Amino acid sequence: MRCAAIVLLASGFLLQNRLPAQTISVFETHLLSGKAAAQQSRYAEADRILRLAIQDSESLDEADPATPGHLADALEALCDLDLLTGKYEEAIAFQERAVAALEKPLGAESHDLVPHLVRLAGAYRAGSQTPKAVPVLQRALALDIRALGPNDAKVSVDYDSIASADMEMKQFGEARTAFEQALRTRIERVGPDHLDVANNYLNLALLEERDGKPKVARVNFEQALSISEKKLGDESYSLTGILDRLGLMLRKEKNFGEAEPVLQRSLSIREKTLGSRHSDVAPALDNLALTYFYDNKFAEAEPLFTRSLSIWLSTQGQYSPLVAQALDNLGALYSAQQKFDQAEPLFRRALSIRERQDVESLGNLALIYQAKNDPKNADLYFQRALLIGEKSLGSDQLEMGETLEEYATFLRGAGRMADARKISAHIQELKDRPRKEP
Repeated sequence: MRCAAIVLLASGFLLQNRLPAQTISVFETHLLSGKAAAQQSRYAEADRILRLAIQDSESLDEADPATPGHLADALEALCDLDLLTGKYEEAIAFQERAVAALEKPLGAESHDLVPHLVRLAGAYRAGSQTPKAVPVLQRALALDIRALGPNDAKVSVDYDSIASADMEMKQFGEARTAFEQALRTRIERVGPDHLDVANNYLNLALLEERDGKPKVARVNFEQALSISEKKLGDESYSLTGILDRLGLMLRKEKNFGEAEPVLQRSLSIREKTLGSRHSDVAPALDNLALTYFYDNKFAEAEPLFTRSLSIWLSTQGQYSPLVAQALDNLGALYSAQQKFDQAEPLFRRALSIRERQDVESLGNLALIYQAKNDPKNADLYFQRALLIGEKSLGSDQLEMGETLEEYATFLRGAGRMADARKISAHIQELKDRPRKEP
């Protein structure tokens, strides 16, 4: 899984070190136009324009102190674009060039390098090169400590970033040290009862849980909870995240008797804060119901699973994957009690929802191949979509209509008029039939 620790920063170098307007107008136009194209998802155009901006910056006067900053601006814009489109190797190369371009005029020890180093570390992590990110983050940390002092808020964040990267590499000892250093700096700066300190304890708890130390994790969860209760009150919605994490860890350790009241409290807070029918109540119902299920308390689990299914149906619609999961949960409960006649229709209904999602995916692939002028594959995926749709939805269901319409359009474009007429006739036949209830 790609790491999401990509830091997109607006470069201040360009604004602080402008060349005369007439000198950089072409560069500036290309840079801003390229960024705008990227924001509008015109990625190929953005790439072309931003490469022109690089050429513009390279043609500027090398003796001017602003020139490296303009080159870095263009390189970082291309880095951001390539991160967005999944071209991680290219993104890393652009950001490495940007840092190198700035190191020469600024000096390797300049504090102004920090945001560019953080961006480079983010690119490494996104590109699954986290071992390269750690020394870059450590360098940024050292520069921040030198410029801002050992207990500055930015220094605490630097320690968090290093710990997160270490966790990603499962270097739990190093991550623990970094989180503990972050905790120390925060307590020094804001005191032991600040919400930032609570969040730090939560990070430590998650680390200890991943490192297989549930008892230590529990102490940190409870410390985070205690501070949060003191600052926010006993019924704050913000407590639910900590309660959920603690409850699920206890359930994983099969401490069902301790997990149940924790998850009950999370559910109660959500219901009081959001109302009993809110979509955010459903996950809490599922968490508690599954805990009862694993504890063989089927009578307690059933009404919670039923409520969750009802909420997902009303908030997500009858064909949502969340509804399919809720149906599976309820079906599994009935199966565990050997109530197979009640479980079977639930499993069948869940399966039909997932098959429906397959129809949509296959239809989308068909449209892509049609757009790429690949009629063979477009026809193949349309037919696969229709085959699954006829099986799962039934040939008389209007839900198939959209895919049929798209297939008819494809056939007409391919000059297969007789086949298109057959599909159109089938569409009309569906429209004329009474619709079956799902």
